[in-house]
Amino acid sequence: MPRDPRRDSLYLADIVGACRTVRRWVGAHGSQWSDDEILQNAVLRQLMVVGEASACLSEELRDAIPEIPWRAIRGFRNQAVHAYFSLDWAIVREVVDMNLPDLEQHALAMLRSRFPDVATAFETGPRPRSS
Repeated sequence: MPRDPRRDSLYLADIVGACRTVRRWVGAHGSQWSDDEILQNAVLRQLMVVGEASACLSEELRDAIPEIPWRAIRGFRNQAVHAYFSLDWAIVREVVDMNLPDLEQHALAMLRSRFPDVATAFETGPRPRSS
């Protein structure tokens, strides 16, 4: 399968956007996490976006943010897609609470430093949509 030619800036924007979407949804409905199958699956879908976008980032960009466990993010995405039947929802929630905030901050910082035009558009209006 040919590699998607989108630029790193848009993959970073996808990561930040997905993190923010999850934060918004969990902030509004997180107390219902254990009982809300729709919320769980919606959050899982956004985490899969994060994993896929992470896998599509250039190696050079991933190397520039060594604090982020890129391999683990891609592994989580693969687990969610291919071994979905064995997901532990408590672990998914832990990923949301413990890992997404740092990922969002690092990805946004990279957008600001390398792609200020995308970061500005991202911060002043709706998140940029990829085509």
